[in-house]
Amino acid sequence: MDALSVTLVSAVTSGAISLALTWLSGRQQRRESERARREARAMTYLNPLRWHTAEVHHRLSLHAASVERHGCYPPARVLTDPREIEGKGTAWFAGEGVVLASSVWMAACLFAQMTRTRHDLPFLRLSGHDDTRLTALLQQVHAAFAACGVYYATQSSIGTDALLESEERLRSYREFCELLAEPDRRVWADPVIWFLIAVAHGERRAGLRRVMDALAELSAFLDASLAGGASLRARHGAEIHRPADGGPGPSTVPVPHVGAAPAPSPVPAPTSPPGPHPVPDPVPRPPADPGTRPPRRDAEPASDAGA
Repeated sequence: MDALSVTLVSAVTSGAISLALTWLSGRQQRRESERARREARAMTYLNPLRWHTAEVHHRLSLHAASVERHGCYPPARVLTDPREIEGKGTAWFAGEGVVLASSVWMAACLFAQMTRTRHDLPFLRLSGHDDTRLTALLQQVHAAFAACGVYYATQSSIGTDALLESEERLRSYREFCELLAEPDRRVWADPVIWFLIAVAHGERRAGLRRVMDALAELSAFLDASLAGGASLRARHGAEIHRPADGGPGPSTVPVPHVGAAPAPSPVPAPTSPPGPHPVPDPVPRPPADPGTRPPRRDAEPASDAGA
């Protein structure tokens, strides 16, 4: 009986250990599978959405910085009506009109990524309350553009035009310009073009600020969800240049406030004495090193003064 008991205990123990190892192995495989699915979803939806959000925010920040300094954005002030695009050749889209047309293309790509993410959001299985938060932030961006005349249904249509479903990719800039050259296809993008024309002429400042704020909030959420860096800061820092007027480039200064004017400071600013004043240098420069000053020639040495 003792030998039989030992045999039974050994068999039960061995079976229990085998079952435990099998369960642990299956659990580890399920975790790896879930991690792979999350990474695939991020690559398919969230990373592209994050990238296009940063691109559109950066382009609009260039508009905002120029409007703040000059009252307009000259590179995009090439049209007064979207119908003027009719008859424009490829040279215009690659030259004079590239800033305006590429801004429309970037917005269309953003709308496409937002539409894809919203449609497939029930299958993304985001952690915690991130799914509802993402839905709210997407709706906030939609509402900001809608307040500028680019209505919700139009955004979805523009995004669909930017997609090539047969090839599962977005249209290139050149391919999108071919659509803009067709009046019957371009008319769907006219609300975006009208908005960018108005912004380039210094109008719609409050609407521009609302769109940029909504994009910044969405970008911060995506950065946190994907455990990435600050994508807006990285995007703005990727292009360091100085405009022709010698002022600081838009990538080297904070994005200006384009809404209502800030309240005046309660502390009065010091007044300058009357008279001519030198024009300040627009480019900040470090002060020159004074070094060791040479003695004045008209001064006598201290030892000779007491003699």
